[in-house]
Amino acid sequence: MPSAAPSRRATVALAAGGTGGHLFPAEALARELLARGFDVVIHTEHRGAQYTQALAGIAHVVLPASSLEGGVVAKAKAALTILRGVLASRRDLKRRRAALVVGFGGYPSFAPALAAKSLGLPLLLHEQATRLSKANARLLRVADGLATSFPTVAGAEGIEPAKIVETGNPVRGAILDARGAYPPFDAHDPLRLLVVGGSQSAAVFGRVVPPALALLPETLRHRLHLSLQYRGEDADALVVQLREAGIDATVRPFFDDMGERLREAHLVVTRAGATTAADLLTIGRPAIFVPLPHGGAREEQCRNARTLAQAGVGWHLPEAELTPESLAVVLREAFESPDRLPEAARAAAALGRPDAAARLADAVERLLPAPTP
Repeated sequence: MPSAAPSRRATVALAAGGTGGHLFPAEALARELLARGFDVVIHTEHRGAQYTQALAGIAHVVLPASSLEGGVVAKAKAALTILRGVLASRRDLKRRRAALVVGFGGYPSFAPALAAKSLGLPLLLHEQATRLSKANARLLRVADGLATSFPTVAGAEGIEPAKIVETGNPVRGAILDARGAYPPFDAHDPLRLLVVGGSQSAAVFGRVVPPALALLPETLRHRLHLSLQYRGEDADALVVQLREAGIDATVRPFFDDMGERLREAHLVVTRAGATTAADLLTIGRPAIFVPLPHGGAREEQCRNARTLAQAGVGWHLPEAELTPESLAVVLREAFESPDRLPEAARAAAALGRPDAAARLADAVERLLPAPTP
């Protein structure tokens, strides 16, 4: 149970990286805390500030930020940038008389977390994935608490078990509002397939999905309604290709009604980022997970995909194995079985945490220092 409401409006600062995977959970917690009467500020960097809709009505500060990757010279420059971020964050935290900082990972969250500890403020970390991010792993030894999205998180062994609480991953209000029963289908109903590549899109889906769908039996193709997120210049050509195969298709660079499209979907083809996974589990939709094939997020997404596939939420199809033929086999298996997709939808919903923002806000309240008279 949350603690009693503080006697004054305490200010809680949230520190989030610049991607939607970090910023959207921070937004969800911010709106929950605002509803509880707290003052809230989000510290992020220039990429995060571009999510204007997510930040609407929420105070935010744009800090200099840099990753500690690269050679000696690059690391030295990054250290100076982080120091500037620490000083700027520290000034803002002091000015607002912040009582606590919540870090959501990503290298831009590092400076506000260090600023918090330099001021003696409690630090709560939130991990969205099945393994601690680099930023959270480095901050774990100075953290006062760790909130997780999954029952077990690799890399969390460095903190006392009593300081860990499983809250789930907070999702946006548009996702919460889109919850509903899994759409029924039989041998004649439409089959709605949603293909999205996360905040960065995924060009590979544009190359593989249309020819994969063309390999399906005609009876399936004529029932398909495809929503494909694709940012390539040949989007119009893809629509023509799909419609020539008898497939009703909508191809857009971005869907601003993602909640509605998730609710209507029978199956989703997607990356395996933590926030994408949280959205799917909250609404309860099965998916074919195609993790990022390279880069810093590769291991995280692979672990997420394996975990969710093993839990019965869907399929894990590595990009190296993603071909029109392999995808067509999985799609046909899913759509031709009367039970496979509804069972996967139930498994997804069982793992969903629609109350994650409230649970995380409760954890914040428990860590808040007692208000001064």
